[in-house]
Amino acid sequence: MRKHLPLVLSALLLLASHAHLMFMLAPLDPDILAIQFAFSPQAYWWIIELWGASGLALYRAHFAWDNFHPFVYGAFGYLMIARTRWFDGRRLRRVAMLLLPVAGLFDLVENALQIFLLGQSHGVDSVLIPLSATCSLLKWGLIVMFAIVVGVRWVRQRQQ
Repeated sequence: MRKHLPLVLSALLLLASHAHLMFMLAPLDPDILAIQFAFSPQAYWWIIELWGASGLALYRAHFAWDNFHPFVYGAFGYLMIARTRWFDGRRLRRVAMLLLPVAGLFDLVENALQIFLLGQSHGVDSVLIPLSATCSLLKWGLIVMFAIVVGVRWVRQRQQ
């Protein structure tokens, strides 16, 4: 059990962190994913307008926690692979260990771009908007890839 304690603690911290962000951002309509995948300046600023002043204030406030969250899920992903015996191949193990930490890096870049964009004049046409959405797309792609890889390995472990 001692070997798995860091994994268990990181899982609990991830659950708490994710739940906190979900509840914090629940009032946003459209939800947070809409702005994460807004590739055009028109879509981006339209979402900001729909949120209004209170939604924008909530979105800005969430970054204080959301800049910590990638470290939480990055550590969890690393520990999930490092502390289990589901991955016997060295190469697959190394790649799987990096999926969530790399996703976290894209998340941090996305956050930095969003914070910068929110400080610009409303409606500005910036290449940073599609760049931010691309970072989000890569982040979510790596998270989904991690879930698939872990799920497949878990099923294979259970079949043995």
